[in-house]
Amino acid sequence: MKIPIKQGLLRNRRHIYMTMDLSTSCDIHCVQCFREILTPKPIKTGLEQIRVLEREVFPFLKWLSLSCTGEPLYLKNFPEALSAAKRAGVPFIRIQSNGTHLDEERSRMLIEGGLNYLGISLDASTRETFEKIRAGASWDSVIGNIKDFVRIRKANPTGLPQLGFNFTLMKQNADEAVDFIGLAKELGADVLSFSHFFIESWEMRDWSLIYDPPRANALYARLRSEAARVGIRTLVPEDLPERIQPFVHRDLENPCYRGKCASALESWMFLMPDGDCFPCLNLQDRGPIGNVFETPFSEIWYGARNQRFRKQALKGIVEGCDQCKFFAFTADLSNEGTYLAKRLTTRSAAEMDYHDHSEKIPNRSPSQSQALKTVGLTE
Repeated sequence: MKIPIKQGLLRNRRHIYMTMDLSTSCDIHCVQCFREILTPKPIKTGLEQIRVLEREVFPFLKWLSLSCTGEPLYLKNFPEALSAAKRAGVPFIRIQSNGTHLDEERSRMLIEGGLNYLGISLDASTRETFEKIRAGASWDSVIGNIKDFVRIRKANPTGLPQLGFNFTLMKQNADEAVDFIGLAKELGADVLSFSHFFIESWEMRDWSLIYDPPRANALYARLRSEAARVGIRTLVPEDLPERIQPFVHRDLENPCYRGKCASALESWMFLMPDGDCFPCLNLQDRGPIGNVFETPFSEIWYGARNQRFRKQALKGIVEGCDQCKFFAFTADLSNEGTYLAKRLTTRSAAEMDYHDHSEKIPNRSPSQSQALKTVGLTE
C-alpha cells in the first residue's frame, strides 16, 4: 500500500527522527531511573501493531531508535520489530540496552538483522559500583556479554553495529569516570557518552554534580584528556557556568518554554508502545497528538495539533514545556530546570492519568532498598 506524499514537510519521505519503546517495562532497577519514582502502566506492542508500523510509519523515517526508556532485548517481539524496520528501508536503526540479555543468540540477531548502533548503559567501571547503581544486573554477566558481542561482530565485514557505552555522571560514580574510558577501549567500544541524569525527585538533587561546577568542569577536562590519550571518540557535557540559576517555583501552572526547539527543527516524533504520538516526551501531560494504530501517520503529522506545535515551536514558543531537557544544543545549562524532571516542575505532569505519581519511591523491594542504602542514597 503506497502512502500519498503531500508537498511540504513530508515531501522527502525519509525526513523524520523517531524514538519509541516496544514496552514500558525494564528488568533492572537503576537508582537514577524515573521508575524508582513512578510505575508506568504496563503496555507492549504486539505483532499486528508492528505490521502497522512497517506499513504506515517506518516508510517515513530517516532515523529510528527502537528503545528509549525500556529494555528491548528481552522482548519477544523485538526481532520482528527490527526486521520490519529493515524491510521498510529505515536507513539508521539503534537501540539502548542494559546488556543483561545480550547473549550469543541475540548478538547474532542484531548483527545479522542490520542494526546500526547498539548502546549499552554501564554507569561504572567496577563491579561494586555497577551493581549498586544498576540493581538486578550482574557485572560479570554484562561484561561477558559485551566481550562475546565484540568477538562475534569481528566476523561482520561492515563492522556494524557500532558499539557505544553510556555513563551517567553522579556523585556515586564520579571517581570511576576517568577509568571507564580505558575500560571501554579495552572492551572494544567505538564511542562513549557521559551525561548528567534528570533529577526525578528532590532527594536526587543531592546526587547531581551540576551543583558543584568547579568539580564537574575539572572532571570534564580530565575526561577529554584521557579520551584523547586513549584514542576513543568520547562525548562529554559542556562546561557548566559558575552558577546554576535555581528553579524557584516548584509547581508551574502553565509552563511555556521560550527558545530553540530541536523537536521542531529536526522533525522528531516520540511513539509510545500503545501507538500514542508526542512531538516531544516533555509534552506527555498535554496528551497525544494522535495514535498510529487508529489514524494514518501522515494524517497525524499533518494534523492540526502537530502543525500548530511545530509552527509555534519554530518561533521559539513551546506551550506546556517547562524547560528543554532532551536535546543538548537547546538545553540551557545555566538553568536548573534543564536537569529537573517535568513532574517536579509542573502540576499537570503530577496528575498524568497513565502514571502512579508519588514523590516517594513506590513498591521498593528489600534488595533495592539495601542497594540504595549501601551507596548512601537513602537515610
